[in-house]
Amino acid sequence: MSGGMQQRIMIAMALASEPKLLVADEPTTALDVTIQAQILELLSDLKARLRMSILLITHNLGIVGDIADRVAVMYAGQIVELSPARALLQRPLHPYTQALMNSVPQLGHELERLQAIPGNVPNLGQFPSGCRFHPRCPKAQSDCSQKSPELVEVEPGRWVRCPY
Repeated sequence: MSGGMQQRIMIAMALASEPKLLVADEPTTALDVTIQAQILELLSDLKARLRMSILLITHNLGIVGDIADRVAVMYAGQIVELSPARALLQRPLHPYTQALMNSVPQLGHELERLQAIPGNVPNLGQFPSGCRFHPRCPKAQSDCSQKSPELVEVEPGRWVRCPY
């Protein structure tokens, strides 16, 4: 069976019990773009028809705008930004979200090199003191290594874990 067929079977199995919530963990990974689009269309259709929620876990920011209503961006096990999808994609607030968005290649823009986020993700359980992103953050201040920022509502419906 193709990857797309296997994915459809997994979705059918998950829906057999008529859940109110479908957890879709990387449902389009390793699929070509045509099959990805079909799987996303299937999920959107099922969401509407069955009136269920979908928790989509993905590294693919390209599909977030197609299916998500709200987005939670996580870094090192913490939510760093929570926002309506469209607002987040148009104007990311957290430095990690901004770096993620800047690392996605855009059609029509010639770049010699993709923008990478410097440094490395910390090992599980060996998080730096203060803000978990501060060693890699271009906006880090001296107090970022001392105090772990709270998730704060900075606009109605938009939450961010960064005071800068």
